[in-house]
Amino acid sequence: MISAALTLVALALEAFGVLDDVGLAASLAGLLLSVIFGLSASTRSSLAEFRGEVLPRLDQMTDRLDRIVAILDERLPRPTV
Repeated sequence: MISAALTLVALALEAFGVLDDVGLAASLAGLLLSVIFGLSASTRSSLAEFRGEVLPRLDQMTDRLDRIVAILDERLPRPTV
């Protein structure tokens, strides 16, 4: 949010001619920072959601897979070498 606000300030100062060409560079830098911070924030929230919803389901799958392996061990003969 801060980088987006600073970008808008730089854009306004550029429009009034205060910063000349430096305002263009500051606006581009602010835009890049906004995009980078936005991507990192969305990644963090996605990982939190992943941990909260997917990992418990994986634990349930592990229990089911262990049960399947136990059934297969009972029913299928072990290969002899």
